[in-house]
Amino acid sequence: MAGKCRVCDHGERAAIDKAIVTRSASLRTIADRYGVSKTALIRHRDSHIPKLVQAAESARAMQAASSGAALIDELDRLLKKALAILEAAEKAGELKVALQAIREARETIKACAELAMAAELEARVEALEAQIVEAQRGGVWSV
Repeated sequence: MAGKCRVCDHGERAAIDKAIVTRSASLRTIADRYGVSKTALIRHRDSHIPKLVQAAESARAMQAASSGAALIDELDRLLKKALAILEAAEKAGELKVALQAIREARETIKACAELAMAAELEARVEALEAQIVEAQRGGVWSV
């Protein structure tokens, strides 16, 4: 029997997942920051981070700023498809398929939420940077 995933059981799993997905730091740095092994992070990344988020990350890396809207559209399309499969599975009494569709819909919603949080954070950072530049120009603050 395989052991439990140390990252999934970690109290700061959401922060670890975000760091892995956004590549805000190297895996070694993330491992050191949260007290888990790099190998555990790799296993977690490969096995437990939703494939949809990994696909979104790859698409975002390959496309420039315009990819955000296209990615959201794709996630929306996938969510609609998962919900349609769920409805069909429920009507057919295929509970296993219905549960799989529920999981896919949940992971798609999570991916959308992560993208929305990243976009909001980016907008806040840009606004703060603009305020800093304006304050520096006005002589209120100097670096």
